[in-house]
Amino acid sequence: MTLYAPSTIIPIYGVFTAVGILLTILRFFVRAFVSRTSPSRNPFGWDDLFVLIGLLIVSTCAGIQFYNSIHGNAGKATSTATKDHEAILEYQIDFAMLVIEKPAFGAIKLSLLFFYARIFGHWPSFRRINRWLMAIIVLWALSFMLADILLCGTHPEYHWILDQVPNKARCGDKGLLLILFGLTSVITDAFVVGLPLFYIRRLRLRRSKRVAACGVFLLGGLSTLAGLLRTIFLCVAYPRGRLTWGYISPPEAKLPLALKIINPTFWVMMEMLFGVWAANLPTLAPLVRIISNRYRASKAYRKFSRSDSTADKAKFEIYTKPSKTADDSRKDSGVTSDESLP
Repeated sequence: MTLYAPSTIIPIYGVFTAVGILLTILRFFVRAFVSRTSPSRNPFGWDDLFVLIGLLIVSTCAGIQFYNSIHGNAGKATSTATKDHEAILEYQIDFAMLVIEKPAFGAIKLSLLFFYARIFGHWPSFRRINRWLMAIIVLWALSFMLADILLCGTHPEYHWILDQVPNKARCGDKGLLLILFGLTSVITDAFVVGLPLFYIRRLRLRRSKRVAACGVFLLGGLSTLAGLLRTIFLCVAYPRGRLTWGYISPPEAKLPLALKIINPTFWVMMEMLFGVWAANLPTLAPLVRIISNRYRASKAYRKFSRSDSTADKAKFEIYTKPSKTADDSRKDSGVTSDESLP
């Protein structure tokens, strides 16, 4: 998978993680200093706590993938060319990622739902749907995390032993579990991202601001798209035995196109990182508004506005000025209409 060489994915993980950290810092800055209404009131809420939990886990996952890209197999399937220590490291990292990604996804989605409650919570119908979604997300994340931990019963060490063929008899179907998680992750993403869109139209905002708000909330669709790519890979790989215990990858030429161009480890990282971005961006609206107002009050904006309006006025005069008739031209030259006769 040359598309996912360490020289490519390490900078991507680094930049995207750094942006997520920066957005989270700005979020807490806005909460503490920009949108705070009372000095005695705690400006932070459950949405801030859960996005912080999500960021910490996602940053840990990024660190694990840095190590995996340098010392391991970079998320690729084990093949005959894989060294024993690389294979064991890959199995250990896969198990760790499978377990800790569940609370990361759950925390990010809960952060969004708690943030929605700040804006739309005065509608009873929204509160009911939002609470049901919160309960579903909590049960969903916990159940899949426990399923991953207990997939081999009380022997989690079976996940990273070198000879995994016996796990087919003593462990559960990890491929089916991965597909179920991928599908339900995309479905819950769709519900979480789509929920506010039904209520934004009820807010007393201008049409342009409603469209802008919908655009910000739909940024969570990037996370959903990454999850969909990961799920497509799983659905293609599962019938071919790619997700079974002890799988050894065949030569690259014999793989289907989806398995060549999609690296599930990379896209699960993108799904989590885009989720962190989507959970933070809507909270930065007060800061964006302040920056926009200060720019409008600046000399540069006024100078640009005056030059722009002067240019528009000149264009208007050119297009609206009446054209001269033949008689007007003769008058300007001092020739009357009678003198023009032969």
